[in-house]
Order: sequence, then C-alpha cells, then structure tokens
Amino acid sequence: MKLRICVASLVFATMTYAEEVYAIFNAQAIRDANLSLGSSGIVTQIYVDVGSEVKTGDILLTLFNKDQSAQVDSIRQTYLFNKKQYERYERLGSAVDKNTLNKYYADYKRYEADLAYQEALLSKTILRAPFDGVIASKNIELGDGVGANNTELFRLISKEVKIVLEFDFKYINKVQVGDSFEFSVDGIESKQVAIINKIYPTASESNRKVKAEAFVQNIVPGTFGDGYIKTKK
Repeated sequence: MKLRICVASLVFATMTYAEEVYAIFNAQAIRDANLSLGSSGIVTQIYVDVGSEVKTGDILLTLFNKDQSAQVDSIRQTYLFNKKQYERYERLGSAVDKNTLNKYYADYKRYEADLAYQEALLSKTILRAPFDGVIASKNIELGDGVGANNTELFRLISKEVKIVLEFDFKYINKVQVGDSFEFSVDGIESKQVAIINKIYPTASESNRKVKAEAFVQNIVPGTFGDGYIKTKK
C-alpha cells in the first residue's frame, strides 16, 4: 500500500511539472509613455516632479495661454447670447418667419462650432496625465520653450509591472499560459513566483528566442534576472 502511494505521488509530481525551462527576463511598466503637447509655447506652470504619483486627467504642465483663454471666454459669451436668442424666437413659433428663425439658428450653431474649436486649441496648451502612474523623468523647466509634438516633457509609467521572459524556441510547444515562473532579480537571492499570462506567437529571427509575459509586484521597471518556467507538458 505504501509503495502504491509513493508511486502515485511520483506520477502526480511528474504530471504537474514535466520540465523546467530556463528563461531570462526584463521588468517593464505595463504602460509607459513619453508625453508631449500638440501646441508650441512657453512653459508657465509645472505641477509635478520625478516620483510624483498622478491620476488620469491630472494637469502636469501648462503653456502660456492667457490670450487663448480670453478668446475662449469671449466666444463663449457670444455663443450663449446667440443660443438664447434662437431659443427665444423658437418659442414664439408662428410669430417669427422661418428665414429669421433659420438665421438665428445658423448664428448660434456657428458660434458653437467656433467655441469647440477654440477650446480644442486651448486644451493643447495643457498637458494632462493619460493614465494613472508615476512620473519617471522630467525634461522641462519653467520658462522653457516647447515645440508642438516634438518635445518629450515627461516619461509616465504605470505602477503595475510585468516581466517579459525569453526562452529557447524549442520549448514553444511546452510552455503554456498558466505555467509558473520561479525567478530571482539579478543581485537578489530571494525567489519569487509569477504566472505566465501571455506567450508571443513568433520567435526572434536574431536569437531564436520566444517571449512570454507575467504580471509581478514589487519589482522595479528596468531590472532583470532569470529563473525557470515549470511546464505541465
């Protein structure tokens, strides 16, 4: 009976981890972006620094925009006036001829379009965070000039991190999503375990390596290391 239990345990262990596949990895932020603006101008306000945690939509930086802001306010007032004019004449119904009503409607819609356009231009002078994350680098100071779409102002990375593994192509049919990866970061002896959630469908032409990904915690983006994938095949 004891012999049967030992044999069953051995078979179960063999089925659970058929083979260990060596892999190296690099840690990367799940989202990583170099931020720029769609407008040129002079930086007048900076609200964050390296290490600042931000939420989606937070203002990071603004360019000089008092002239554009004043123009938006002026057009908004004109738009609201024309909108009220149209609504007032529309309520009069048959008391107003159709041509007059159409004119007020056209004026109101023209200023509505002008307002949307000027607001879009104004928004290009304000840099907002596109996602939750941490400012990883800052390449701008107050008073600096900014070129439209060609000045990298900040690097924003998400707090969520993944590791990108590389393993030999010959194991492509053995490694599966759901396999565990036991690894250590270079220079740190302690081991960690992550679960593979993505396998790339192609191999690199230069080194015949296949890539896979796994989500991790408490790993600094840019670090690297190695370990073994515990395959089930």
